[in-house]
Amino acid sequence: MFNMLRMDLKRLQKSKSSYVIFILSIFLLFIFFVAMYIALNPDLQSWMKARGFIFQMDGMDSTQTLSFIDLFHLTYTQNFIAILIGIVVVLFNCHENECGFSKNILSTHVNRFYYVVSKIIALSLYALLLILVCCGELVLLNICVSSFFIWNTISEIFLYIALLWFIAIAYVCMYTTLTVWLKSKSGCIGTVIVYATGLWMAIASPLLNFVGWQKILDYTLMSHLGLLSRQVQNIDINVILLMLVNVLIFIFLYILLSTLKLNRKDI
Repeated sequence: MFNMLRMDLKRLQKSKSSYVIFILSIFLLFIFFVAMYIALNPDLQSWMKARGFIFQMDGMDSTQTLSFIDLFHLTYTQNFIAILIGIVVVLFNCHENECGFSKNILSTHVNRFYYVVSKIIALSLYALLLILVCCGELVLLNICVSSFFIWNTISEIFLYIALLWFIAIAYVCMYTTLTVWLKSKSGCIGTVIVYATGLWMAIASPLLNFVGWQKILDYTLMSHLGLLSRQVQNIDINVILLMLVNVLIFIFLYILLSTLKLNRKDI
């Protein structure tokens, strides 16, 4: 497995799409930060209005204050990270199928489980690096504006990053399973967008509500991701442990589904 992991890491390092996603993340995060800073800074808004500029963001009150974790959550964590990770996983895995790399590897009787886990580890490390770089960018930007956004404690920030990465690993597993079962790159990217933007919830929510099963949505990865900042800042050990167990079940389930599919495949 270590040889496969080394190959995956090297291929990921040479992948142009991984660098494009990195640059895009850094650029968009800067835009989101500036937008949030203007929206929550009444003095800056008054200065802009005096010069004929009008800036407004729906749902944002210029009198409210945000913590650093809330800032990170609103600008990066929600749908943004789910889409970025999904695109990286799909492009990386589908490229293997298109160029015949996966067929050559699997035809040598490589353990399918190791093959799947190698992919997940490599892409999870990429996700961690992406999270750390974007978090570091927000730290520097907040310092540049004299700590306009209230700093959380170091322990809260580390806990948030650790839990965020854990959920990101589950996303990597889920998208890897998607690419194993659905070979089409366009189909996979379309599915990622539908899932990460929450469009599927607009359909699933009323149907589950009709049969009285809407509580199921509270145990989805999207729900855990959306509530993460609140859970970290209002620490409830029982809630966090339940979330960890739930996400761990998703990780094992998606690895199992990917392995079963590859074991059934006739190379």
